[in-house]
Amino acid sequence: MAATRASTGNSKPRVAAAVSTTPERKRNTTTTTKPATKTGTTKKSTTGAGVTKKRAPPAQHKRKPPVKDKVEGALEKAEGTATRKPGKKAADTKKMNGTDGKTARTRK
Repeated sequence: MAATRASTGNSKPRVAAAVSTTPERKRNTTTTTKPATKTGTTKKSTTGAGVTKKRAPPAQHKRKPPVKDKVEGALEKAEGTATRKPGKKAADTKKMNGTDGKTARTRK
């Protein structure tokens, strides 16, 4: 049996709140008056105190790979392509380019 609103104790009348459709005026906020500037003076730069530019990330250290690494990388990359293993292919591409982290310099 379905419970009625009266039996649950929630028998307040269903009345939708009236919503005003008249447009409201935008109130202007009061601002502090700016001090008068002298005529003929130039403006300073607009970058305020504490504003810093973002630096570009440091370039990845690239070693000069020996010929052995280039040949090994090319063969293993072809193997990764043939066996459809993109991770192997990517690792060997990095090996060929010298960005695999092997004998990389430490940051000072």
